[in-house]
Amino acid sequence: MEQKNKKIDALINLLEDEDTQVSTEAMQQLLTFDSNVDEVVAEFQESQSPVLRNRIHQMGNVLKLRRNRNTFIENVVNLSIGLWYGVLEINHHYNPTMIIDFSNKILTDIAVKLSDEITLIDLAEFMRDEEFVYASEDMLGVDLYLIEDVLIQRIGAPVMLSIIAYELAQRRKLNAHIVIYNGKHCLLDADNNLIEPAENWNVTRLTSDKKVHFCGKKDIWLTVLSQLFLASLLEGRLLTIYRSGFLLSKLCGGELNQLPHPLGSKSTVKIV
Repeated sequence: MEQKNKKIDALINLLEDEDTQVSTEAMQQLLTFDSNVDEVVAEFQESQSPVLRNRIHQMGNVLKLRRNRNTFIENVVNLSIGLWYGVLEINHHYNPTMIIDFSNKILTDIAVKLSDEITLIDLAEFMRDEEFVYASEDMLGVDLYLIEDVLIQRIGAPVMLSIIAYELAQRRKLNAHIVIYNGKHCLLDADNNLIEPAENWNVTRLTSDKKVHFCGKKDIWLTVLSQLFLASLLEGRLLTIYRSGFLLSKLCGGELNQLPHPLGSKSTVKIV
C-alpha cells in the first residue's frame, strides 16, 4: 500500500511537468487507480497551482465520462432505458459538450404542437409541416446521425427521422414501431399504415405480401453508432472514432483493441 501511495504521489508531481506528453502519461496512469482517483481529485481540485488544478479537472471529467459510459453500456445490455434516451446518451458520449436537456426541450417544444390524439397519417403530415427532411446526399455526414443536429437543422438520415417520429408517437400514446422497409427505416402502425421519412413522409397501407423487419432498441442504437463510427473514419476524427468505436465494440461483445491498428494493437491480425 505504501509503495502504491508513493507512486501516486510521484504521478501527481508529474502532472505539473512542462512536457505535456509526460503530464498526459501521468494522468493516464493515475486513472488506472480507479479506487484512489476520487480522493486525488477531491484533494487537489482547488490546488493553488493553476497547472495542477487544470490537470485534476481534466482527470475528473475523464473519470465522469468513463463511468457514465459504463453505466450506459450496462443499461443497453439490460435494455433498461428507452430508445429515445439511449440515442441521447449516444449523442452525448460522441460529443460530451452536447446537453441532453437541451435536446429534450427542443423535442418537447415540437411535441406541444401535436394534438392529443393522432394517427400515423396525422404524424406524417405533422413531420412534413415541421420540415423534417431526408438528406439524400452526403449520407455519411456526422450531423445526420446526431440527434441534436437533426432536431435543429431538420435534416437527417431516415433512422434519425424515424426515431424522432417514434418518440413523438410515444408521447401521444400512438402505437407504432420502427421497421426497415425497402432498406430504409420507417414507422408502421397496428393497421399496417407505413410512413417513409425518405419519401417525404409518404403514407401507404402495406399488404400481407410486403415484408418488413421490426427493429429492437439495441438494433437502432447499433445502427446509429455504426454510422457515427463510419462518418468519423471518413472525416479522420481520431477522438470520435475512439468514442464511437469503443461503444460499438463493447455492445457487440468485443473490445476495441481487437480491431486492426491504429484502433487496436499493432499485433492484431487483419482479416482480409
